[in-house]
Amino acid sequence: MASPSACARSVRISLFSYGHANGPIVQQDREAQYQKTLAYNIRHLPNPPRYLRLKATGLSRRLQKEFLQNDNVETFLVKVQQEITDVAKEGCDQLRYSTKQDGNKQRPAEAGTRFNLNAHSSEETAVEGAEINIVVTICCEEGRHRSVAFVEELARRLALFQHSDDSPQHWQLSINITHRDITDLDDCEQSLGQNKRPNKVQTRIRDRDRREKGNRYESHLED
Repeated sequence: MASPSACARSVRISLFSYGHANGPIVQQDREAQYQKTLAYNIRHLPNPPRYLRLKATGLSRRLQKEFLQNDNVETFLVKVQQEITDVAKEGCDQLRYSTKQDGNKQRPAEAGTRFNLNAHSSEETAVEGAEINIVVTICCEEGRHRSVAFVEELARRLALFQHSDDSPQHWQLSINITHRDITDLDDCEQSLGQNKRPNKVQTRIRDRDRREKGNRYESHLED
């Protein structure tokens, strides 16, 4: 049985990667008793080597390894993960406080021991049914490499945190990933996000990459 001081049971974290060049994230609001959005721009972090970026997206484990070995990336990952967990705990505290306040307002002065026990049970039910929704957006330039690799690693760390000794045992954590600006179906096969048709900006980026590859091949033939 959960203790009366337990936090909300359901904590949903939605992680979005996207490119600054392709416009802002447009979110669909989801109902929750506590909602918070955290937005991060990681364009200041170093890009993986160009030869890797031309061959793969941030879903590539090799590209992720190159990107994550940088100390600045590691520092920023730790910062973001800590801020997410702090927000989740803040949400738990607020929901628990509001539940207690509601219980105090509804409790009559003549309540006896039996009523107090029932109120205690109602408080537990309300807290367990509460929901915390945290949206985290990670932005790089094109939304194909740094932000994707960052989100993938962040999701892994949050999942591991859920089973660590430091994690509140009453959390039921769900993590959703959406890589908005990965346009190729092959690129998206490892993502938990929805596949979407590319917009005009995304199509131009893909065509530019293909032209660059073709130019390098032609230059090689001329040599």
